[in-house]
Amino acid sequence: MLNKSFVYMLVFSWGGGLSLVQAEEVHLVDHVDIIVIDSQLSLAGLVNETIEKYPDYALINAMKQEADTLKTRGNRWLAGAATASVYYRDDFIGGDTGAYELEGSVNVPIWNWGQRDAGQRLAEQSGLRVDKQDKAIRLKVAGLVRESLWILKLDTFRHKMAKKSFHLTEKLLKTVQLRVSVGDLPRSDFLLAESELLQKKIQLIQAEAELMHARKRFFFLTQGSRMPAKIEELQSELNEINESHPALAANNALVAKQKANVEWIKAKGSGQTRLGIGGNTDKPSRTEESIDSITFSISMPFGGQSYAAPEIAKAQTEYIAAETEKRHVYLYLLEQIHEAEHELEIERVQVKITAQMKANAEEHLKMADLSFVEGEIDLMNFLKIQARSQKAIKSAKESEIRLQRDIALYNQAVGVTP
Repeated sequence: MLNKSFVYMLVFSWGGGLSLVQAEEVHLVDHVDIIVIDSQLSLAGLVNETIEKYPDYALINAMKQEADTLKTRGNRWLAGAATASVYYRDDFIGGDTGAYELEGSVNVPIWNWGQRDAGQRLAEQSGLRVDKQDKAIRLKVAGLVRESLWILKLDTFRHKMAKKSFHLTEKLLKTVQLRVSVGDLPRSDFLLAESELLQKKIQLIQAEAELMHARKRFFFLTQGSRMPAKIEELQSELNEINESHPALAANNALVAKQKANVEWIKAKGSGQTRLGIGGNTDKPSRTEESIDSITFSISMPFGGQSYAAPEIAKAQTEYIAAETEKRHVYLYLLEQIHEAEHELEIERVQVKITAQMKANAEEHLKMADLSFVEGEIDLMNFLKIQARSQKAIKSAKESEIRLQRDIALYNQAVGVTP
């Protein structure tokens, strides 16, 4: 027995405005995942909605915070936190001279030569990286959405064809049963037609299962059950990988940031120069006047190259790693655009061939249908012709869908986000 569920779809009525229409879906199994086609939702809108829920997008906020803190540090006049110190000395326990000495000072770290400029460059590159990484994540999510939508489109069509084939075989079985009852066909033909129907039912169950899997994968990705009515795209005029490609631009921004980080660590060296300003009060004895004075001090690190070297080497390694990753990304993108161009070229040829095969199959099927009714061919041969014809019709439509999918994947390869 077929299971039924109801889907509410958004459609436009003739009088204008948006309305809900209840559409019945018939299924062979109980497990049903619903997808609603929303005519108000665009491909770009779906991508934007998915990005907001995509885990990687949390990285953007963290990167913004990092860039903001680096900018704040670079704009400060001091190179770090100031320190205050108090020194007090009294006469020895048991003594009664009344002598004491009191000293207080404030020490402030000051920028090394070129350090503040290096810090500001690091902050600037970190800020630029946020924008590039944002676009790279958007392109990544767009690719996942595109792939999921076209898998869904193909599996929806295959399910539709399996259902149509099942219903056609149902009608054929009724025709054969009637002709067997009047002695026009042997009972073996009825058994053959019934077996064919059972096979079509198995194929429909499998197609339905694939469709449900595609719907569930779409839901897990988008965290929603709405898909656009139109997902086809115009092919981009771009035909090469350049520096503006979001994935490559993100890597370039990372390379620039890591390079700026190396310069920052070098400028920081093994420590900060510190300037101290304070006051001193010295009272030799109870009977003498206290002597007040102002103190200045400066401390400079030296001979610490070997201590700064490991941190510089680590930063340099991260910079080289970013450069290496950039080369890998560039080669990968070149491969992707080559594959996308090749797939498009092949599919355009196949669309023409399968269209002709479809036309031939439809005509052949009409002829076979008449021949079977007239008793000119037996059921076995009719079923073979019907199977070949349905396969040709299915292949033609699938080729059309794959062509539109390949255009979307081409746009993905050249870095175009919907």
